Amino acid sequence: MKVLKSGIPEYEAKMYQEILLKEEIFAELVDSSFAYTDSVYFGSGSLVDIIIPDEDYEEAVRIFENLKEEGREDPE
Repeated sequence: MKVLKSGIPEYEAKMYQEILLKEEIFAELVDSSFAYTDSVYFGSGSLVDIIIPDEDYEEAVRIFENLKEEGREDPE
């Protein structure tokens, strides 16, 4: 498994997860290891990492690069 995106808000990660699932790429959300990510500091939800199978990594990167080119994803 590889980390596709790291330390992003849970609500945003769920949107990315849906995009990947539509492309038949399984994405798992796991708690990020950043300090001070408790919901007390960040409101509802926490920071998470999106991890995907190694064999789907390049395809997932391509999907998000295409979204950036189309202006459908905020630049990091």
